[in-house]
Amino acid sequence: MKVSVALLMLCCLSLSYLVANGEINQPHIWSEMRDLRDKLDMTMKDNAKMAEQILELKKENAGIYERMKIGETQLDAFKRELAEQPKVAFSADLGIHGNLGPQKTEITLTFNNIFTNIGNNYNPTTGLFTALVKGVYYFRFTACGVQKNQSMGASLHKNGQKIVSVGQWHHHDQHRFASNGVVLQLEVGDVVCMKLLPDYTIYDSPGNLSTFSGFLIYPL
Repeated sequence: MKVSVALLMLCCLSLSYLVANGEINQPHIWSEMRDLRDKLDMTMKDNAKMAEQILELKKENAGIYERMKIGETQLDAFKRELAEQPKVAFSADLGIHGNLGPQKTEITLTFNNIFTNIGNNYNPTTGLFTALVKGVYYFRFTACGVQKNQSMGASLHKNGQKIVSVGQWHHHDQHRFASNGVVLQLEVGDVVCMKLLPDYTIYDSPGNLSTFSGFLIYPL
C-alpha cells in the first residue's frame, strides 16, 4: 500500500513538472491529475481506516489475552484447591460364599473384600466407616438373598441409628436383590455401618452380590 501511494505521488509530481515546463500541454492533463489526486486521497483514507481497524484488532487481542490469563489463573487456583481437598471413597463386598443369618438380633456386617478404600476411613475388620472429615457423604448398598423360606434384608446405621433399610419377604425361589442409598452430613468421628436385620439373611458369592460403598461429596 505504501508503494502505491508513493507511485501516485511520483506520477503527480512528474506530471506537474512536465506541465510547468511546457512539455505536456494537453487540456485534459489537469483532469488526469485531479483523478490521480482523488485516487491518492482515497488510498490515504483507506490506509487510515485500515490502520484504525488494525488498532481495534490489537485492542481486542489484548483483551482476549488478558481474559485468557485470568482464566488460566482461576484454573490453576481451582486445581490447587481440588488437590488440597481430602479424598475419601470406599467400596467393598461382603466377601463370603453362602448365607449369613438368620440371627435373633442385629449384627454389624463386615464387608471385607475391599475394592477401594481411599483415605482408609472404612475398617473391613469391624465393618465401620468413621468420618475423619466433616462433610457431605453418599452411601449405597446392595443385598442379595437366595434362601426360599427366609427373608433377606439389611439396614444402614449412623451412630447406632437406623437410617435406611432394604428387605424382601420369603417364598422366592431365586436370587433376590435390593438396593438403597442415602446422602448424609457427617461430623468428624461419626460412624456409619451396615447391619443385618433380625431374622433376615444375606447371601454372597465370588460374584460379589452384596456390596457397601460410600464417598465424600464435598467437605464442610
